[in-house]
Formats: sequence, C-alpha cells, structure tokens
Amino acid sequence: MKGGTQALDVSHLATEIAEELGDQWSSAAGSHAGDHSAYLVGPVGELIQIRYGGWQARYQGRLVLYGTFDAELSRFQADPGARYVITVSPTSSATRIAKEITRRLLPEYREAVRRACDRRTAAEDLRRRRDHLMPQLAQALDGELVERRGEPVVIFGAEASGRVQVHDDEAVELQVRLRDADALTFARRFGTSTGGSDV
Repeated sequence: MKGGTQALDVSHLATEIAEELGDQWSSAAGSHAGDHSAYLVGPVGELIQIRYGGWQARYQGRLVLYGTFDAELSRFQADPGARYVITVSPTSSATRIAKEITRRLLPEYREAVRRACDRRTAAEDLRRRRDHLMPQLAQALDGELVERRGEPVVIFGAEASGRVQVHDDEAVELQVRLRDADALTFARRFGTSTGGSDV
C-alpha cells in the first residue's frame, strides 16, 4: 500500500472497499481526524467502521473493521453486548478486505442488523397503533392521556378509577379500582358479557 501504514488513507480505502462490495454499498467520513477512520454503509442498515489501530493492544498495527449500529437503530439491538469485529493487515488490497468482510464479518453482523430493523418496525407499528387507539380509549373512559416512563397511559376516575395501557403483543391492559360493592356488580356484568357463569 503506497506510503506504508503510517500514511494509510482509510477514507480512500473505504471508497475502494465499497466498490468491491457492490453498488449498494457506499463510504462515509469517519469520526476520527487524520484519515484514520471511515465507514462503510450497506444496503440493509449496515454501518461498518474502519479504523487503523485501536485502544486494545491486539489491534495495534492492524486495520480494524467493526460492525456498528447508528444511534437510532442501536436502541433495538437484540444483544447490545455483542461485538462484530474482524482485523486485517493494513497492506491488504481492497478486494481482499471486501472478501474478508463478506466471509467473516457480514454473516452474524448482518443478521443482527436485520433483527434490530425488525424490532424497530415492530416498535413503529405499536406506536402507530397506540396513537390511533389511546385517544379513543381516553374519550370513551372520560379519562386523560398521559405519559408514564415514556409510555402513553390513560388515567380515568370517578365511581371507578384505573389505567389503560396498550402492549406490543396486540393486547390492551385495563386496570380498574372499585369499591367492594361495585366490584361484585362489575364482575357479574363482565362474566355475563364474556360468556362466563354468574357469580
């Protein structure tokens, strides 16, 4: 590689690797100054950081390729503690590095990215469902739509009080607090409406 490892231009190398990986890949500037890092951006959300060297002794003198998640997608990692890292010689060609990425890094890392994307999609579906249903529940119960620990909750109260939450398994949780006498009446009505036996 021209100029040796001390003059390694990681940004330029990332562009060459992206070309070798295919036309759905691109490169992006790194987060470290001095051309010592760059990113490869893949078609399904992959974000591979390329760095020369690293904070661990075993990375010194090596080109480190680290499968990462952007700030938004990282919230949906199935295993936040997992690490997707390989190293190669800094004198390796872009063609060789692309092959090593495809063989050694992408299989597990890409699956983790896809799982995170699936979890994000499920969270977005839940949010849309909540946004549609919660105001209707609040109106029907003459309650108030509030946020508790980042989750929307309907709080209601009068003769009966309680709260309503929408869960990610397509279930709605309804908690009701009643006086003893009212609870028995409610239980009888609920049992009748669901086909259960009278209390």
